[in-house]
Amino acid sequence: MSKIWQHATKSNPCPICKATDWCCFGDKAMKCMRVESLHPCPSGGFYHFYETAVKSNYLKPVAKEAPKAIDAGKIMTEWRNRTSSLQYADLALSLGVLTSSVISIGAAWSPKFNAWAFPMKDGSGETIGIRLRNETGFKWAVTGSRQGIFIPEPDVKPERCAYLPEGPTDTMALLSMGLYAIGRPTCLTGGEHIKAALARLRISQVVVVADNDEMKTLGPREGRPGIEGAIKLKKDLGLTSVIWHPSGRIKDAREFYQRGGSRLVIESQIKNRVWNKS
Repeated sequence: MSKIWQHATKSNPCPICKATDWCCFGDKAMKCMRVESLHPCPSGGFYHFYETAVKSNYLKPVAKEAPKAIDAGKIMTEWRNRTSSLQYADLALSLGVLTSSVISIGAAWSPKFNAWAFPMKDGSGETIGIRLRNETGFKWAVTGSRQGIFIPEPDVKPERCAYLPEGPTDTMALLSMGLYAIGRPTCLTGGEHIKAALARLRISQVVVVADNDEMKTLGPREGRPGIEGAIKLKKDLGLTSVIWHPSGRIKDAREFYQRGGSRLVIESQIKNRVWNKS
């Protein structure tokens, strides 16, 4: 599968659903976020292989065009300056996290998109993209964004151990528990940015937080993308680490926190596990 994905734009829409954002062009397939296929993508959406799509009477993929880069840092600063404390409190209440964690992750309300915006950063801490999430929970990115990780603002002091969940809301849940967290964009991406961030922050011990997802069809086989992504990241980082995920029917770190989960519970569960670098 392609290692480089380019977002659909107004001049170059998705040939599958005709949308102008969020879907991505690869060299062999389209990653459509709206139309289902037999090939779910672990990071969300569905693969539509061009050859199959053409035979199914979809439009042929048009020439790919690199979207114009945005000044994500400047945009986020402008939106944060317009976001009120009441708006932050409302978002925290709706997500079941602490207001302080919403502010710590650098979130802001975007009047342009009528959605909440979360800065995506590279390993150096520079904002390189913007993730959006509307009130129904639908997620997409501002066109021209580069995919990055969710790092707390510089005033949040790093701890000896960092927790690495998926997405900004799970990151906020872990911050609400008093843990230092850096969020991955998806279960299978963000490794290089995380590695650079950990080195910069001098963090050498991590807990890779996986979603407790069910078995899913992953192309020709079945698997658990959250667990598999955590195993891959753990190996790629090569740091002293352990994998943790909620037990039972609890899906992710945010639901764990909402149900009364705490830092003490997590630390007691991982205390006696085998920590290693592979």
